[in-house]
Amino acid sequence: MNYRIWNKESKSWETKQTAIRSNGSLVLIQGSCQILEPGDYILQWSTGRMDITGLEVYEGDVIESHLGGHIFALNMVVKQGSYQAYCPVDKQYMDNVGFYVSAKGLPDMPLGPVEDYAKVIGNILENPELTEL
Repeated sequence: MNYRIWNKESKSWETKQTAIRSNGSLVLIQGSCQILEPGDYILQWSTGRMDITGLEVYEGDVIESHLGGHIFALNMVVKQGSYQAYCPVDKQYMDNVGFYVSAKGLPDMPLGPVEDYAKVIGNILENPELTEL
């Protein structure tokens, strides 16, 4: 699975070859080695999916919905972890684990086939204002 790395100090994405140590530190390799400690970076996993423009979708991305040719004004943040989703068959909320989207005023929802409906418009690290709608 792919991932991307946000360097908190330089406030930029690391594009160097990387290795993660068992203690959580990150080794950046390109010419000389640089070590980032766990609090110095944010690791964001790829969902393994592409948006409607062919851009890879990562945890922390902000997406907008383009369902039915309409752009909905509600921005959604891609997250990974444990969340509650409603099961209409059992008529109750159930625990789930994986990638999901979160939007202000709506319950969390499974990520779904983003290649059919979503466009990445930014990410929470570079564009936090996109989640303040």
